[in-house]
Amino acid sequence: MMRFILVLGFSILLSACSHFEFSSNMDKDNFNQYFKPSQVIIYEKSELNKLDYAFIGAVEGSSCQAEENDRAADIKQARTNARIKAADLYANGIVFQSCITFPADAVCKSNIICYGQAIHVDPSGKE
Repeated sequence: MMRFILVLGFSILLSACSHFEFSSNMDKDNFNQYFKPSQVIIYEKSELNKLDYAFIGAVEGSSCQAEENDRAADIKQARTNARIKAADLYANGIVFQSCITFPADAVCKSNIICYGQAIHVDPSGKE
């Protein structure tokens, strides 16, 4: 009798969970987005004369602290966002021109924007 009650109880428990839907952010698009900045190498202006490269376009990345309790604007995040935009242009390199810290306004308590040039560097080497 005790065995019957245990089997019945486990059956009910398992059937109650059968309609449980599992959702995860582990899909291919999330992985591609997460690793996108690592596909873009940061180059210094002085390195360009040693490289065979093509200019693709201008990019910018920003970091904005929208609320008081948000993390303060960060230059690393602004540069990462610019690298993502460069990757979206199929660039494999970026040269940063400048990063500017803006005063607080109606949208951002603190704000940093980094400007750069997205480039495609020929992986075969030098010019």
